[in-house]
Amino acid sequence: MDNTQLSVAVWRPTESWQTEDKAVEQLLALYALRFRNAITGTVVSLVFAGLALGFLPYMYTVGGLFALNAVRQVVAGIRLRIDFGRWLPAAKGLLNGTPGRRFAARIVARRGDRAVVAVGPMHLRLPSVNWGLRQVIARVGEVTVVGPDPEGYAVVFVDGMSMPLAAKVVEAPEPTEAEPIARVSVNGAEDEVPNWIAGRLLRVHLVILGVLAVALAGMTLEAQSYGGALILGIVELVMLVVLWMLFLIMPSDQIRLRTLLAAGQWQAHPVTIQQANNDTRRPIAGLTLVLGDGRRLSIKLAAPELVANISATGTLWMVGMPGKRKGAAVGIPGYPILTAARFA
Repeated sequence: MDNTQLSVAVWRPTESWQTEDKAVEQLLALYALRFRNAITGTVVSLVFAGLALGFLPYMYTVGGLFALNAVRQVVAGIRLRIDFGRWLPAAKGLLNGTPGRRFAARIVARRGDRAVVAVGPMHLRLPSVNWGLRQVIARVGEVTVVGPDPEGYAVVFVDGMSMPLAAKVVEAPEPTEAEPIARVSVNGAEDEVPNWIAGRLLRVHLVILGVLAVALAGMTLEAQSYGGALILGIVELVMLVVLWMLFLIMPSDQIRLRTLLAAGQWQAHPVTIQQANNDTRRPIAGLTLVLGDGRRLSIKLAAPELVANISATGTLWMVGMPGKRKGAAVGIPGYPILTAARFA
């Protein structure tokens, strides 16, 4: 069964004072947290790079990787400052009392993750809007806009997504070719947007594994070249610590989300939230739900968007049911919201 217009109840922002919504508050704080993390990551990476390159001759590979990460963090911090530095203070003011308005929306131009959206009588430039979000905008055809303020800054909310999107009024651009609208399906394997986010999460984990593999291989080769049982013992200890950390931070269900999606069809389950552990410092955290029959579900990595949709609708969308030592995919059909759940 394929249905691009599959009807799914989702979260929408309140008419005003949107920061009173816990999910909006957490995700707005995430913008500032990302910038602070970029600064902290740069400093920490430079310190470890200096230690590895200056004092540990068998850690040149690790030192080089830390140096590269410092460069990456600097670039990320500069881009965050350019895209959101002036918008963030304006957004905090707009979301505390300015009423939101619904507008018909159409993406008229895009380049990478940047897009210009025709919203009612104006054009808004969105500096960070990924393919999944663009698909929701194109399919729904409407967004909620708070603002703009006198300088042209505004906040855009996409249905089902509690992340406040940065926006600024601009002149109408030269149009680009429209992206095809992705298929929405009750069959998890054929629902394109959740499968896209599953692939994206998998790539992130594979990159982490790849970097660690390069670091460990480099340490082993350099330790052998210097010789000595002590050095080799240190390398082996580091490898064990890294593997233990991977076991903690990389749940197997997150790597297998595409497989979990292919296990069946989306089903709506009435649930109540028993405990949500996310806050402004840790927006993606544990969530415990109670199904209608009393069974409890545990979600280790629940994003604020998922929590917001469950709170607003009292519904959890899930493909199949968790089994023994196996999770189930949970999210929203047609939306870039996806994670895994197991019985608690």
